[in-house]
Amino acid sequence: MDPYKYLKIRFNPDGSLYRYGEALLLPAAPAGEPVAVAAEGGGDGEQGPRRIVVHSNDAPLSESAGTGLRLFVPSGGHARLPLVLYFHGGGYVLFRAASEPFHNTCTALAAAVPAAVASVDYRLAPEHRLPAAFEDAADAVLWARPHAAAGRPVFVMGSHNGASIAFRAALAAADAGVELRGVILNQPHLGGAARTPAEAASVDDRVLPLPANDLLWELALPVGADRDHEYCNPEPMLARVGAARLRRLPPCLVLGRRKDPPRDRTRTLVNALQKAGVAVEARLDGAGYHAMELFKPNCAAKFTTQVADFVRRHSAAGAGDVVGVSKL
Repeated sequence: MDPYKYLKIRFNPDGSLYRYGEALLLPAAPAGEPVAVAAEGGGDGEQGPRRIVVHSNDAPLSESAGTGLRLFVPSGGHARLPLVLYFHGGGYVLFRAASEPFHNTCTALAAAVPAAVASVDYRLAPEHRLPAAFEDAADAVLWARPHAAAGRPVFVMGSHNGASIAFRAALAAADAGVELRGVILNQPHLGGAARTPAEAASVDDRVLPLPANDLLWELALPVGADRDHEYCNPEPMLARVGAARLRRLPPCLVLGRRKDPPRDRTRTLVNALQKAGVAVEARLDGAGYHAMELFKPNCAAKFTTQVADFVRRHSAAGAGDVVGVSKL
């Protein structure tokens, strides 16, 4: 297969990337958009789904880096909401905070928890190779610092490569003294030069085939780096971070899928966190392939429920005032 055609990308003459197959970019909805939320207590009861309006707005994060946030806030008179810093997927190369699948994920999470969700529009590779996205994550943590200092429960969360960014954001928060209540890592995108069994079996994977996966890393890593770089391979990254630094992380929810090519690397990360004494909820046996929650409604519903439950359990009563769209 041609991974460039599969990913629907090609280089422009100036070295930037032309992304010709990306998902629709949705505008922010300050006036709100309705979201159906399953009734409390389950799907077999007499109550049908509730409809909650979620308002969204865009705001700058770093003028120098050209980054921003899309903030999602549910209506309904909630006096206290947790804040979730969210990092979208796309292999560091594709998608934006406004991309339809991730916009919809954030509206669903904001309505279901309920929570304010700040989706970070970080810089993409290869125009901005790693560690640019990790630096943008550190900026987002500093943006959230006043909310944590005011007592608001703050979480960091990411899907796919966004989970790897969220992990770096959690480390940055610990280093900066920003209190987090939890970390949510959904199918972290990790790799390495030597193939794991799961990677070796993924040549023809229906979502993340090996040639495309390799190309994403080639475009994302620093020029000249291979997949054993600490930005890709969890083993050298964890060795550099060390158990003492890991131990400072808050409770973590780690989600995986049985047919996700990076699943062996995810287990390496989970084992290191557990060995360091971090409270980890590892649910690595999700059905299906990489990123199925973006394609299958039943997977999306289960994913939303898992995240909402974790955030609720780790959000203490007495958080600060709601983050309003008008405050951005």
